[in-house]
Amino acid sequence: MLKNLKLRAYALLPPAVFLAITWYFGWNAVHGTRGMEAQAVQQAALEKAKADFKTVEAARNEWEIKVADLADQSIVKDMLDGEARAVSNLAAPTDLVVELPPIAAPATAK
Repeated sequence: MLKNLKLRAYALLPPAVFLAITWYFGWNAVHGTRGMEAQAVQQAALEKAKADFKTVEAARNEWEIKVADLADQSIVKDMLDGEARAVSNLAAPTDLVVELPPIAAPATAK
């Protein structure tokens, strides 16, 4: 009798597991909110990734244009030196530097 119950339990175990898995992934995804919430989260992540991609692609295109301009050997060394000094806020040893007083803010009427 006990052996017969064990055989029936072992026979019912695989269908029960299958039905539980089917219910969890099938019915819950269709009728539950987990599937819709997950889809909304994935859609938001996709939109953010697309926006990030557009930003990076624009920067890449800008750098490609700069590199293409460098490849032409059309840069004048004096202009490059002047631009580098302006960007790095440095002066050449032969430059004359005149310090000016700061500009006073205009007085506001009350």
